[in-house]
Amino acid sequence: MSRKNLLQHPSLGVLRKAIRREWRLKLVSSSLLLAFGLSFASFFWGASVILTLFGLACALLGIRFIFHLLQEKGTSGHRLFYLLEHRPRDIVWVYAVVTQRLPFGLQFGSSCTMYFKLMNGDEVSVGLSVKNQRDVSATLNRLLPHATFGYTRDREQWYMADPAMLLRHEEG
Repeated sequence: MSRKNLLQHPSLGVLRKAIRREWRLKLVSSSLLLAFGLSFASFFWGASVILTLFGLACALLGIRFIFHLLQEKGTSGHRLFYLLEHRPRDIVWVYAVVTQRLPFGLQFGSSCTMYFKLMNGDEVSVGLSVKNQRDVSATLNRLLPHATFGYTRDREQWYMADPAMLLRHEEG
């Protein structure tokens, strides 16, 4: 399957949906911070200078976060898809961490976070559903044949020493 077809694969569509969901959640959180800050500042306007400044600081942070999110949406999209499309060799290690919530031994829920470690020491993470993680990983494995997949302590130490140590030799 060609690289272009792999980028259009349905499992990467699942990854795009997860990124959009995270983006919307961040936008809602930032908007709530802005609303909280404005209401806090207006409520304490004449009563307390410190609490009014706190409200204004929250509102400014909310505006800053919203601006940053809208700027990210206005560019080519999420950083991960820019890397996958234009700079795939920057991604050297991909692994997923599945978290299960088991209060009193009963499975209450589970979640998955997929980590993309980059050559420059940075990382990108995306929250996924556990049921889609395996399909997304399989597609990414074909899309990034040079990257190492899966987590071990040894790989973590190699990454901390030199990210290039995790590059696989492509066959064929």
